[in-house]
Amino acid sequence: MILLLLSVTAGAREHLASGDDVFSPTVRQPVNLYDSFQFDEESAPLIRTGLYVAAPSFFLLYGVTTWGWEVDEGFTWNPENFQGRHAVHGGADKFGHLYSAYVLKRLASFFFRASGSSALAGNVEGVVFSELIMLGSEIGDGFSPEYGFDPYDFLFNNIGIVIAFILDCSPTLDRIFSVQFEYVPSREMREDFELGKNHDLPTDYGGTKYILTTKLAGIPYVSLTPLRYVNVDIAYYARGFDQRFERMKTKNVHLGISFNYAIAFGDLLPVGYTSSSIQTFFNYIHLPWDYEARRWKISEAPNENYEE
Repeated sequence: MILLLLSVTAGAREHLASGDDVFSPTVRQPVNLYDSFQFDEESAPLIRTGLYVAAPSFFLLYGVTTWGWEVDEGFTWNPENFQGRHAVHGGADKFGHLYSAYVLKRLASFFFRASGSSALAGNVEGVVFSELIMLGSEIGDGFSPEYGFDPYDFLFNNIGIVIAFILDCSPTLDRIFSVQFEYVPSREMREDFELGKNHDLPTDYGGTKYILTTKLAGIPYVSLTPLRYVNVDIAYYARGFDQRFERMKTKNVHLGISFNYAIAFGDLLPVGYTSSSIQTFFNYIHLPWDYEARRWKISEAPNENYEE
């Protein structure tokens, strides 16, 4: 997907957004890829062909090499417990599915819009495309002896797609809210990492946080004050599940404050490809340097795998 993005943007015709596009009387808007690029109609077949090839190929290759998709094993149905204190992965895997589907849908809608679709058509096409890709991935898990088809994974995939659809429908909500991912490799991953064996960073749930961010930069009038650099975050994370260096298994929600890097880089850099790419990146990725104002433990239990 990254290679596809680079190939598409390399052939894009960049233009400077006018002041009216970037600013409004009450809201200082971040500049994303929608704002700073126009694509030639001639590139539409290349963009769409690349999208149809890149996403399925990536999930198929990663699923076979990392998640153990094997048709010979037969299809299994495996609804995982994710709600209680002994939940598999503490429920963090379900939020991982939500986030993955959310990002895939928004990227797909961007490419459909970039290749000529209207905002509404691109939004709908992104929903259909991401739904098919994520459903195919869940069916692939059904042929994995380790995972199996989990209907709750399918449910959270669709929650992520619905959130992405709503934000793509409403630029106003999109300026204020985003779903973000924070990752610091867990101690297990740092000590056990092997490129050919234990390298599945997306399932290193001991180091992940999934965050619903409220960007004050998108709120009218507040956006025109220094508070535009502030985000208010609600995060979910689990620790101690399938890990041996955590004494307790905990499921946590935290309320925090973080810095809006998208707005900061938008203020520092001129409107254009570099600025819009950086701002788009920080709409999806959350750096770990934030202030955790309040934390609530949803559940807590001893970790039977704990090692001193």
